[in-house]
Amino acid sequence: MILLLEIINSFNMFNFDLSHAIERYLINNRESREFDIIRHLQSINLLPNDALREPLSMFRCHFMIFNALYRLQLNTHIHQRYGLTISSLKISLSEYSLDNKGDSALNGSEHSEKSDLQSHDPLSLFYLDYDQVMQTTEQDVNKLLDQFWKGFLNDDQKQNALNILGLSDPVDFNQIKKQYRRLAMKHHPDRGGDADQLIAVHQAIQCLEMYY
Repeated sequence: MILLLEIINSFNMFNFDLSHAIERYLINNRESREFDIIRHLQSINLLPNDALREPLSMFRCHFMIFNALYRLQLNTHIHQRYGLTISSLKISLSEYSLDNKGDSALNGSEHSEKSDLQSHDPLSLFYLDYDQVMQTTEQDVNKLLDQFWKGFLNDDQKQNALNILGLSDPVDFNQIKKQYRRLAMKHHPDRGGDADQLIAVHQAIQCLEMYY
């Protein structure tokens, strides 16, 4: 019961339905990054300014945005309003057009349209399930981040992480942490810094934790 209340309270910082605000933004900005959308939602007070500060709140922010995007994608597909392409690198809005999958879906029921669209992008099944975000803890998020870095890191990425922090070998982790704190303060949006740089610095130290 206590855990449930903590989860509910933590969601008071987020608006559960961001789809209308995101749709209005995408109509005027047909190619966007997720971070562009986050900044816009923060500017109209639908996301808190510290939404990206901690791993768990960052995950929840990401989840609620992609939940809204996939619901918007499904709705606009059913009503043939426009096309919405969703990826981690870019979100694109385009004129509606019938492709092969669209033809088959439109000849069936609304259920077949939904099934067709979801089978085209299995990630939608994850982001449309609120249980995924309600049940995910900070420990789960940190574990996912660890698995990501362990699976994809290599020496080039290690060197790139050092470059982001303005460091080079030989260096120890105490020096890395000291430089990380300095850059995190410099780039923090509350101090007039660049949030993109802050995220890059945060990702760099997470990378280097695997090596030092």
